[in-house]
Amino acid sequence: SQVVSPTGELEWTVTALDSLPEALREAEARALAKAQVLRPFDLSQGPLFRATLVRLSETEHVLVLVIHHIVSDGWSMDVLVREVAALYGAYAEGRESPLPELPVQYADY
Repeated sequence: SQVVSPTGELEWTVTALDSLPEALREAEARALAKAQVLRPFDLSQGPLFRATLVRLSETEHVLVLVIHHIVSDGWSMDVLVREVAALYGAYAEGRESPLPELPVQYADY
């Protein structure tokens, strides 16, 4: 049976590396990303999606998204990447979301 959790805010962490010497920031960001990827998910509890924003400088950040394969597939990941890019571009320019509201949700099936 399907159990749909209530819609909620995405919990994510922000890690600032801008205090490190510039030469060390990228390596530390990669280490943080690797640690997130290797951290197991608890399928009985969730969430099955983790997000971390790594601040390298005032104008440079890395977004680390880790999604359990049980909740997504390759086609869906392509959609996610396209939509995040569209939203980022719009918000960076001070515009509203360019994405239309979805007429149907997965749970509707």
